[in-house]
Amino acid sequence: MNRPMSMISRRTALSLTCAAALAGGPAFAQDQRVLSEVSKYLNQLYAIKGRFTQINADGSRSAGDYYLMRPGRIRFEYDGDQAMVISSGTNVAIFDAKATTKVQRYPLSKTPLRFLLADEIDLTRRNMATGTGSKNGYTTVRLQDPKKPGDGSMTLTLRNRPPALTEWAVTDASGSRTRVILESLEYDRSLSPQLFNIEAEARRWN
Repeated sequence: MNRPMSMISRRTALSLTCAAALAGGPAFAQDQRVLSEVSKYLNQLYAIKGRFTQINADGSRSAGDYYLMRPGRIRFEYDGDQAMVISSGTNVAIFDAKATTKVQRYPLSKTPLRFLLADEIDLTRRNMATGTGSKNGYTTVRLQDPKKPGDGSMTLTLRNRPPALTEWAVTDASGSRTRVILESLEYDRSLSPQLFNIEAEARRWN
């Protein structure tokens, strides 16, 4: 059963929308190589779409369709047509058909999605990456803004061969963790910018 958006906490909703410096020595060099390769791959994700499943901190699940167009734009359409999240490049809007305030807006810069939607992704800079891991053919990269540790962290998971972003997880300041699993990923350069027009969508919801 899909979890109604009105039951999702503000920070959980913003998690849709995804530190200390790395240690020195050989581990640092290997991490830098991994971060460079992951950055190169993510920069190729200019326009994609597919299905997603969200696993909330309490174990409940939601599913729907997503559309991503870098820089700055993403759209999550939850099954049931009761909830939606859109990033226009500057702001993130959360649409909830069951809430009194049907549209809530937040700066994209205050959501973990800023890591994934940046114009030029370079995870080797700014001490954003707190570590990397590798297991069973998958690579993980944990990201956190060292200037805003209270915003929590985002962990990206990528399949190694063939390279593919498969999920991200956001852990908030309280330790609650939300996963977004990409069930499919399709390149589509024909995506319309209108998909990410918050004001047009707000008029329909209101």
